Amino acid sequence: MRHSIIAIGAFVMAALLWGCAEPEMLFHATPTAPNTVWYSGREYVSETKDSITVSVAFENEINRTMTFYAVVGNLGSDTVLVAPEKIYYAGHVNMIGPVTDYETMRVTYDTVNRTDIVHALDPESELQALDRQQAQASAAYANQTGLNSAAAILNIVGAVSTIGQNKTREERHQEERNRREVSRSQTENNENYSIQSTSIAEQRAYWANAMLRKTTLFPGSAIGGNLRIPVDKDAGSITLYIPIGATTFSFDFNQKPLLTR
Repeated sequence: MRHSIIAIGAFVMAALLWGCAEPEMLFHATPTAPNTVWYSGREYVSETKDSITVSVAFENEINRTMTFYAVVGNLGSDTVLVAPEKIYYAGHVNMIGPVTDYETMRVTYDTVNRTDIVHALDPESELQALDRQQAQASAAYANQTGLNSAAAILNIVGAVSTIGQNKTREERHQEERNRREVSRSQTENNENYSIQSTSIAEQRAYWANAMLRKTTLFPGSAIGGNLRIPVDKDAGSITLYIPIGATTFSFDFNQKPLLTR
């Protein structure tokens, strides 16, 4: 009876704790321009200047970053550089929750206009960070594999050296436990490494293929992809600035919460 009461109490406490969990704050951004075009569920706003055309649509917001889809076309006769890390908006920033070191680096302060400059995340830097994570994971896996191999060898040497000796039941059981522990450790090491490597590979594929990448755009060509930028949770509106070559395009969006705490 006492165990049942404890179990019920634990269940009620867990339910209360889960009930107190709050959902992440989510936002939606809508272009303010009167002339927009809907395509595949996205509302695009466009601007053409100096033989360059740029179209932008809000995609979603998750994990404290907004995702936009941008398309850049070069209608001129000269090459232009598309550099996602130079895309930004200005405002007085109040980030949602803790900000990682890298995201902090993407926020600078404009001393002239006394405002924060929030830069889009740089796919090239993100890919380099993922490559470092993979290298660290591989090194940790190799080190643990070496330790497991050494332990297995010691177990084998110990077993060989005691051949012919009378062992107690406990000694035989301990040897078996040692062998099982080494096997379990290596299985766990293999599984953890596989999970880490798969996760890193999926993230790398996203940043390499889905994102707007740094590109020299030749005449008559176009490029499109996602760009991600940290959220200012107190901003009612933002102006997204997209420098392409020597020309800067600006797009106004109203930002409203979809889900608030």
